[in-house]
Amino acid sequence: MKNRNQISKEPWEIRKIEIASSFLRGQGRLKLLAMTFFIFFVGGCGQQRICPGLANAVEGRQMLADYAASVKPVRATGNCTLSYVNEKGEKFSQAFPMRFWYVNNEKFCIYGDVLFNPKGVCFAVNDGIYWAYAKPLGIYVKGNVDRAGEDYFSNPALLLDFLNTPNSQCDRIAFSKNGILCRDREKHKQKKIYIDTCSKAANKIIHTGQNSKAVLIINAEKYEKVKDAEFLFPNKLNYEYFDKKNGKNKLEIKLDSVKLWQPEEKQIKALFTPPEANEIKKEAK
Repeated sequence: MKNRNQISKEPWEIRKIEIASSFLRGQGRLKLLAMTFFIFFVGGCGQQRICPGLANAVEGRQMLADYAASVKPVRATGNCTLSYVNEKGEKFSQAFPMRFWYVNNEKFCIYGDVLFNPKGVCFAVNDGIYWAYAKPLGIYVKGNVDRAGEDYFSNPALLLDFLNTPNSQCDRIAFSKNGILCRDREKHKQKKIYIDTCSKAANKIIHTGQNSKAVLIINAEKYEKVKDAEFLFPNKLNYEYFDKKNGKNKLEIKLDSVKLWQPEEKQIKALFTPPEANEIKKEAK
């Protein structure tokens, strides 16, 4: 009888062993899967970029010069948000689609589509001359480019300051952590340029005035390779201008389509011919 009972229990004992083995195998698969995800996120997606450090000011300056020289004419579409405080202390904020054309550091423009006018807002630089206007507000400024001047916000020459290499405007260039300092002793101004050594371009620029306080801060972010080209271009630009009288003005530009561009003579004439001031005033009425 004892042997018969033992025989009848054997299949159930075997079944328990099979269940336990299956459970352990399942746990092993779960552990393996968890470990795979851990390795993937820690070693892949979760890993931060490790960029080489900047050796000195000479290397930084050369890096900026090489980047600027690599950039070719491009055009792009995107969106722009402008927050502005006028002389009366009135605040304005406007978001609008925009188009951007770049030939070189001395010739580029931005047109914003405002109130069904594809050229309702404009920032432009053309061979030493700049102009900026906002037709709905009746604002129009024009003058000679002076990147070291006082009127930072309305001077569009600084919109692409990340493409400018420190030059004769700096009587002293010093090395600073992750960047270089460009000093103008005569005008008591300073510009600190932070350099992303991975993209080999400027990602932040801080202009300070005579009181050593920030006057203009430029952030160039999301550097991406331009299609069919061998250079990177930032797809997000942020500007903060600290006006002593009117407070802080902001400008944000997001580009979603940066492409190589072959400028044509007709396009150049249409894009880089400034309007007259009276035209802006008439449209603002």
